[in-house]
Amino acid sequence: MKIPYRWVKEFVHLDLAPEQAADRLVNAGIEVASVTPLRPAGLGGVVVGAIEAIERDVGESKHGYRLFHCRVWTGRERFAVVCGAPNTVAGVRAAFAPPGATLPGRGTIGAAKLHGVESQGMLCSERELGIGEEHERGILLLDADAPVGADLVEHLGLDDVALEVEITPNRPDCLAVVGIARELAALTGGRFRAPAIALEESREPARRLARVRIEDPELCPRYAARVISGVRVALSPAWLAARLRAVGLRPISNVVDATNYVLWELGHPLHAFDYQTVAEATIVVRRARSGERLTTLDGQTRALTDSMLVIADAERAIALAGVMGGANTEVTGSTTRVLLESAYFKPASIRRTARAFGLQTDAAYRFERGADIEGLRVALDRAAELIGRVAGGAVARGAVDAYPRRRRPSRVRLRMSRVERVLGVAPPRREAKRILNALGLPTSDAGRDLVVEVPSFRRDIAIEDDLVEEVIRVWGYDRIPTTSPTGAITGVRQPEGLVQEQVVRQALVGAGLAEVVTYSFGDPGLDKALGSGDPAEAADLLNPLSQDASRMRRHPLEGVLGALVTNLRRQQTDASVFEFCKTFSRASGGFREERWVAVALTGERVGAGWWKRGGAVDVYDAKGLAEHVLGALGQEGRTGESLPWGGFEPDSSAVLAVGERVVAQFGEVAADLRARLGIEAPVFAAALALDELGALPRMAPRYAPLPRFPSVQRDLAFAVDAEVAVNAHDLEDTIRREGGPLLRRVELFDLFRFSDGRRSLAWRLTFQAEDRTLTDAEVNAIQERVATTVTDAFRVTWRRT
Repeated sequence: MKIPYRWVKEFVHLDLAPEQAADRLVNAGIEVASVTPLRPAGLGGVVVGAIEAIERDVGESKHGYRLFHCRVWTGRERFAVVCGAPNTVAGVRAAFAPPGATLPGRGTIGAAKLHGVESQGMLCSERELGIGEEHERGILLLDADAPVGADLVEHLGLDDVALEVEITPNRPDCLAVVGIARELAALTGGRFRAPAIALEESREPARRLARVRIEDPELCPRYAARVISGVRVALSPAWLAARLRAVGLRPISNVVDATNYVLWELGHPLHAFDYQTVAEATIVVRRARSGERLTTLDGQTRALTDSMLVIADAERAIALAGVMGGANTEVTGSTTRVLLESAYFKPASIRRTARAFGLQTDAAYRFERGADIEGLRVALDRAAELIGRVAGGAVARGAVDAYPRRRRPSRVRLRMSRVERVLGVAPPRREAKRILNALGLPTSDAGRDLVVEVPSFRRDIAIEDDLVEEVIRVWGYDRIPTTSPTGAITGVRQPEGLVQEQVVRQALVGAGLAEVVTYSFGDPGLDKALGSGDPAEAADLLNPLSQDASRMRRHPLEGVLGALVTNLRRQQTDASVFEFCKTFSRASGGFREERWVAVALTGERVGAGWWKRGGAVDVYDAKGLAEHVLGALGQEGRTGESLPWGGFEPDSSAVLAVGERVVAQFGEVAADLRARLGIEAPVFAAALALDELGALPRMAPRYAPLPRFPSVQRDLAFAVDAEVAVNAHDLEDTIRREGGPLLRRVELFDLFRFSDGRRSLAWRLTFQAEDRTLTDAEVNAIQERVATTVTDAFRVTWRRT
């Protein structure tokens, strides 16, 4: 938002350079992005010229304009100028660039011949001067009393700078020149002067000319209107148009420009209606009717909904409340009487309507941040006075002011002891009172405390600490003393669950898996395929996003399987993912939450490459990852055959247990579940119960010195007949037990089937002693004992070769 610095100084006496004022504002929390000159680069030597006469018509330009030979007087010299602007008439004063002047993008202006006639200089439009985009209307006309020969830059106030201010949403009071001036007055001690309003009213009362009815006081708590008669709509005077150009607005007409001027000066949006087009001179503030349509000032016809607030007359909608006026009541050149609006609208309503239509108007920008409900009459009177001055109208006596429920004054007590407690330092009580009063916060004494009546334009102040902030930002943040922290400093202790997740995440990411995060909702349609249990235990949602997300998740695999579906639909056929998730179920007196880490794999084990050994993932990949997680947590699992959870193929899945506690399940995802999800490729998964793992005693790491003596390895293989049921884990436990203290490691390294149905299982046994090198005789004796015990206990055959 651009704020001309000279405009600010009309309301507060300042001895600061613009850059110094910007620094003061920044230090007080009002961001000033830049300080930029209003004078366009390359503009110089342009003066106020008087067109004394139109000598003759010299032909037609290549663009189809009639060219006229004019005589221009600059107070010292007369120049013969050829101009084709449609508003070139004798007796007006305009922007004139004599020979030697410079224009942006054109350089130095000299004499030239047009249609055989010498043109000495150039009568300029806004675009040619670089101060606006207007060109079609013609040359820039100035006020009739503009001093001939005066420097145009000084006359239009272009020798000023603009503060590019960026206001946070909680400070709508600073979206105006007056708001910035009030801040600078408090920061510098300068005297703030509010705009003087000298409104002259006619005898005819406004209540006889207009009526206002608010049908939705919730969305529009206050609406006021004035009537100005006998206006003459024309171009704005040069000073008014120059002010609007300085803030980035395009001048339109004197009536509309007056409302925009007040918007920038006081920060309150207004709107002018053509009185003759308002049916029965009645304003109705209501919600739009279903199917109602309105053509706005930008020429767009918009379909309204009943959630939108509109300004209507007795027959139809005439404006989008707080956003944009309607074309059916627009002020035009034939307007002679104006109905002027000043209102307060609920910010959320304006924000919703503006977003629905993608309209970012200056009015909506301010209304959606919160306007000043008590200040709207001041803005109304100021705009009415200005319209009467620049458009020659008579302002009807009084205003029509509908205010059903008046705002209650808000008071906040400020304790100086609280200021010192929050900041570590406090200004003198008298200084704090001066600061608050200078900010427009009326302050009274209450013993040792101060009581502040919060004005309606400061919607950001509600509690005592808000006042503490106001005091310190003006008094100076640099006054807060620098102190070292005191007291004992304790290290951060992370929750056990978080530490556990970090360990598991590091292990799985290191194994090449990608973490996914999904919604904690579940699909009731998958309950049967997942084997989720009793539906009565489900935690159903009261307001679900959709039918397939209508209850809280009951099975840990739902999220990772959904992630695989998303990847497969995008031709990502090789995916390995994991997720930390929770399952939810009803319990006595409430709900039960359980923490899990779920893993899902599909496709190739590794990507293509001549150096890689390929192959599709299988159930052993899922098992290996589950054991990898257990190992990272310092636990060792034992494979079991029981199936406590659904979602897996019964003959291709198993569980892992630590002691008697089942902590994980792995296997191939059930075919009917894959069919329900639309997955054709085999999927392998694992789910580990983090709560169960967290309840286990933590395995303390033990130091073992490097071995001093070599190890000896033996391979031990057994053949198992087809009709013999043998649990490989039980067989391995027997090997460990019979191997004694010299057996350090047992690894199952081979498994295959003979053509007759027999199976072969082979283990690699590592023997090692701490005090000597083992002999073959010692190792052979232990191997013989182990093999004999196993064959006798499990009815298997020792394969010696």
